[in-house]
Amino acid sequence: MSGAALAPVPGRADPGLSLGCQPQTAEVAEVCRLMREVIVAATPGRPVQMIDAELFPETTMAVRLHVERLKKDAIAVHLEWRRPGAAWQRDETRVLNVMDRDLSAPMIARFFETVWGESPAGK
Repeated sequence: MSGAALAPVPGRADPGLSLGCQPQTAEVAEVCRLMREVIVAATPGRPVQMIDAELFPETTMAVRLHVERLKKDAIAVHLEWRRPGAAWQRDETRVLNVMDRDLSAPMIARFFETVWGESPAGK
């Protein structure tokens, strides 16, 4: 049933999804871009706009990526989401640690594919 809530209403344009990231730093902006790419790939044809994490329109599915920790060898994040007219919900914290190397953009993107795919926000 949760997937039905994301389907556009016949005869109306899909207002899409709004994505914001916290904290608002240059490093988080880069990983936020990776999360947007993952969401766009998982929801073809659905608009995904980047927006200030506190200024979501009421008419769109809203997602916030909270980066709890970002180091050269680890990232910890959680998602929050809200469907139109509903309260914010929070997913569990997910962590990716690597040994003997630094995190790369492709590693983080694969991690985000799992985070998005397993989150109720992505269903």
